[in-house]
Amino acid sequence: ISCIGANQKIPHQFLNHILIQLKQLGYTESIRGKKGGYLLARPPQEIKLSDLVRDFGSGGYAGADGKSADKHVFNDIWAELDAVFLEAMEKITFEDILNRHRKLKETLIFNI
Repeated sequence: ISCIGANQKIPHQFLNHILIQLKQLGYTESIRGKKGGYLLARPPQEIKLSDLVRDFGSGGYAGADGKSADKHVFNDIWAELDAVFLEAMEKITFEDILNRHRKLKETLIFNI
C-alpha cells in the first residue's frame, strides 16, 4: 500500500479503502504479516477493465440504471457514451495495463 500510494500519489486511507473493496469483490487477496500485502486473486489476463467498472457500481454519466427520472436531451447521449466506453473497456485486461506500464517504464526520455 505504501509503495502504490507513494508512486501514484494516492492517500493511504483512500487506497486502503479501494483495496478492501477489491478484496470484497474477489479481485484481490490479502496476506498478513511482515511481508504481507495484496495480490490479484485471478490471473491478470482474466480481469477486464469493464468488469471492474461494472462491479464498482459506476453508473457512468447516464446514472446507475442508464436512465433518469428527469428528461434531458443529454440522457440518451450519456447512455450511448457509457455503452461505447464499456465496449472499449471490454477489450482491456489487467495484463494489457501491466504490459503498457512495463513499456512506459522502459521508454527513455532525454531532455536537453
